[in-house]
Amino acid sequence: MTTSRRDPARPQAPPRCSARILRLPKNEIDPIEDGAAASERHGRFAVADGASAGRDVHLWAQALVRAYVRQPPPAQASDADLREWFLAVARQHAATLPPAVGPSWLDEGPGAVTSAYATFLGLQLLFDDQGRARWKAIAIGDSCLLQVTAAGVLTAFPLDAPEQFSDTPRLVPGQPDLLAASMDAAVVERASGPVAAGDTLLLATDAVARWLLTLALHDLAGLHRIIRSPRDDLRDHLAAQRANGAVDTDDLTLLTVRLRTSPRSR
Repeated sequence: MTTSRRDPARPQAPPRCSARILRLPKNEIDPIEDGAAASERHGRFAVADGASAGRDVHLWAQALVRAYVRQPPPAQASDADLREWFLAVARQHAATLPPAVGPSWLDEGPGAVTSAYATFLGLQLLFDDQGRARWKAIAIGDSCLLQVTAAGVLTAFPLDAPEQFSDTPRLVPGQPDLLAASMDAAVVERASGPVAAGDTLLLATDAVARWLLTLALHDLAGLHRIIRSPRDDLRDHLAAQRANGAVDTDDLTLLTVRLRTSPRSR
């Protein structure tokens, strides 16, 4: 005789994820200098914020996030593994970079700009044999992850308070020799944590991250409204907040990942 009782030892189905990317340039003239990429199928997500003082920074930011989503570092990467991964991305980027355009003073003399620079945040979703999910993230600089659980608990990485942001975050150089010289064990920060259906993961470049962390301190209900907002409404709201000074005048990028119950778990 069979019954419909669920076997308590049966592994649960891993949660499904969906992602959306919102990008808002700081003006209508210059290309947006942030990068963002997502693979729902592979559970890989990344954002990067190009530093305006660099050269062709939008191309370097995009190279970083695309490389991570295509083939991230190993889940158990050592410091040496991470260094080699970033170096490989920089070498590939340097080999395919188109000739620079712009005034000659950028290329020579005391004020020469020889590299692009960017902050970086990459996140992977990993699942064990029982269907339990975890996130693992690496970061350089002040692009941030905010995890809001179904119960409303907030976790942030690598910064967790608005006052921690500065004008001089750590940056990833796009020029391989500069990257090799600057990359040490302290540069790449790591974190991991459990994640479950009902949770939301927010990957944000610095201006958006600082605004979201401010909301978390002073208007938690507002943060939850942001999470639920349709993309076009959120775009308009962010533009208005930037116009009134609540959000810094900068390119704005927010990658939202939502975790939902798999149909097999219902």
